[in-house]
Amino acid sequence: MTDINDDVSKDDDKHATEHEETLGTILRHARENKGLSQQDVAARLHLRASIVADIENDEFCNIASSTYVRGYVRNYARFLEVDSQCIEACLSRQVPVITAPVMQSFSRKTTQKNRDNWLMIVTYLIVIVSLALLVLWWLQKPADVTGTFSKPTVEELQPESDLAATTADQQATTVNASDSNGPKAEDTPIENPGMTVASNDAGVQDNGVQAAPTGTSATLTAEADTPTDKLSPPAAQVTPTDATNSDTTVPDTALNAKLDIVLQGDCWIKATDADGNTLVDGLKSAGKSIAVSGKAPISLVLGAPQSVSLSFNGMAVDLARFPVGRVARLTLPQA
Repeated sequence: MTDINDDVSKDDDKHATEHEETLGTILRHARENKGLSQQDVAARLHLRASIVADIENDEFCNIASSTYVRGYVRNYARFLEVDSQCIEACLSRQVPVITAPVMQSFSRKTTQKNRDNWLMIVTYLIVIVSLALLVLWWLQKPADVTGTFSKPTVEELQPESDLAATTADQQATTVNASDSNGPKAEDTPIENPGMTVASNDAGVQDNGVQAAPTGTSATLTAEADTPTDKLSPPAAQVTPTDATNSDTTVPDTALNAKLDIVLQGDCWIKATDADGNTLVDGLKSAGKSIAVSGKAPISLVLGAPQSVSLSFNGMAVDLARFPVGRVARLTLPQA
């Protein structure tokens, strides 16, 4: 009875051992059945003999990682032509899959940084384009219509400059002629007192001292010549000199020529007197009154004559004859 129980327990142990076969046992039996040694398998699989021994002894801890264990076992089983399903079942039982921890990738941060860089670049481009369009619009902005019509061109101002230069030359010629005539009128009165004094001195010499020496006569003659210069100022009171002064009063009146300008709108104005002096020059705003004086004739350029009221020496000047929107040129007093 005891022998029968022992046989039953041996059979149970054999079945349990067969049921719990491991990777190492399966691979070792397959290798032995093929008549191969561990060195032969290691040479064929290009592995160290110690790794083959560790696999057959189910000592997987000596191998780097479970991934390498699975790869070595599968290659070993394929080489020995062992059932792959049995091998996979043993692998799942003996070498469980270890889930690797989730690693945080820095590529997400890099992507976000790249996205921000692109956003900044686009923003800068929009700002630059906006500024460029603003500058282009400012450069192509139409000019003020009033300023365009009021301010004359260089070609329009050139005849006016020539006219002013010609008038100045004529006035200078007239003044030089008056100066050359003036001293001639004064020479005659100055000579007459000298001659009178000389004759009076001669009379004194004849009546007073007839036996005077020659030296005394020469002295008296010199004294008679000296008062001639002292008597020159009274000669200015002679009637011919007064006539000359009355003739020269005409340029004094010309020097006091007065020009009054009242603007109802913006207008470019340039006024030049006979000497070439600029009395007014530039763009003047509406509502402004200008009063200037200078030597006649006065040359005047008006950019917008319809916006100006003009008077010369208190007399109103009619500007209605000038077309609207055109530059007006005139000389005062008008002929």
